[in-house]
Amino acid sequence: MHRYHLRVVLIILATGLYFLANIQRVAIPGAIFSILQQDLGASAPAITALGSSFMYIYACCQLITGVLVGRYGGIRVMLVGALFFCLGSFIFPYSSSMPWLYFSRALAGLGASSLYLSLVKEIKHSSSDKNFSILLSFMVLSGFCGGIVANAPFVACVEMIGWRRLMLVIALLSMALYALFALCSRGVRKPPVRPESRFNLADFIGVFRGRHNLHVCTFSGVNFGMYYVIQTVIGKKFIEDYCGISSNHAALIFSLMAILSALSGLTFATLSRMLGNRRCLFLRIAGVMGIIDFSIIVLHLVMDWRSPYLVVFFCLLALTASTAAITVPLMHETNDPDKAGSAVSIMNFATFISVAILGNAVGYLMNLYAPLRDASGVLVYSRASYLAVFLALLALSFFSAYSSWRLQETMGKRRKVQ
Repeated sequence: MHRYHLRVVLIILATGLYFLANIQRVAIPGAIFSILQQDLGASAPAITALGSSFMYIYACCQLITGVLVGRYGGIRVMLVGALFFCLGSFIFPYSSSMPWLYFSRALAGLGASSLYLSLVKEIKHSSSDKNFSILLSFMVLSGFCGGIVANAPFVACVEMIGWRRLMLVIALLSMALYALFALCSRGVRKPPVRPESRFNLADFIGVFRGRHNLHVCTFSGVNFGMYYVIQTVIGKKFIEDYCGISSNHAALIFSLMAILSALSGLTFATLSRMLGNRRCLFLRIAGVMGIIDFSIIVLHLVMDWRSPYLVVFFCLLALTASTAAITVPLMHETNDPDKAGSAVSIMNFATFISVAILGNAVGYLMNLYAPLRDASGVLVYSRASYLAVFLALLALSFFSAYSSWRLQETMGKRRKVQ
């Protein structure tokens, strides 16, 4: 097989691992929040920490992964990182105590953190500049497909075989893909190691000195963090407790949300190219949409309107959540080539550390008011708990919108900004 075609096969296999990593990120704990709470006998903060333990290490490693990818290349980094991901995925279903569950989730997060930036590097290496944004959006789309599977299909499978057996099946699939990836990687010529590419604090400080970079990171972190905490932590539990929607129907709704989010990323990338590579227009739409959505949800909570139509506003939020195909090229266009990788690493760090912090914060806000136990033994949280959560998200949405309006348009060309 030609080396170029073999490299494409490697990208496809790595994208498969990225897909499975997204199932891990999204499904635990949000899709089976109540099941985990019953099975493990844990509080809301303890359950939300299953997501945060994955995301904290995932976020922090984004800063290092960019340097490692620049030094060793994406394939080498994925060979090591995906091994840790498979190991953590395998340990998780066999863990019976909370410390071991947290450890396995952190190990999986450590390995999963290598996939995104490594794939970006390999796609950039294998495509032309004009097609980079579109191909990147397809890779992001595969990740969101993992989010689709992590809801209704995941919940249905849990009901059939239990969450531990299902997580073991996902771990075994990950290990099979990794074995194929490792085998195929032997036939690809890897780039020479670049000793000059090393962690340099000055590069990161330089990125932070740019106000434009700070606004991109703030927007990306808050906008995606708010959506992700709805998708993966609190949203399904909220519409079950407050709107009275069944678990299976709630899972279908959140699969639809993941589909809308995935399609919106591809749509934004396509429209951006059709409109002369405009970037900021779509980010501003997303910022304003967050304020509108959370204002309406808070109003329903204040007035105690328990309408199932609240899910419509979750779906509208999903339509503006996937902006990576816009923000990654924007970072490349507004930073020097030698700093672009560090800028994207910091943006990814801001995005996922926001997810981790919000996940923990939501757990503690839910626990401000004692939940009640229904006839089946499931803990049901009060309107006051959810009002505290969504007031906090509404406040954050103003920061996201403000940052989006501080960004400068590039029209797909390199531009010097402050």
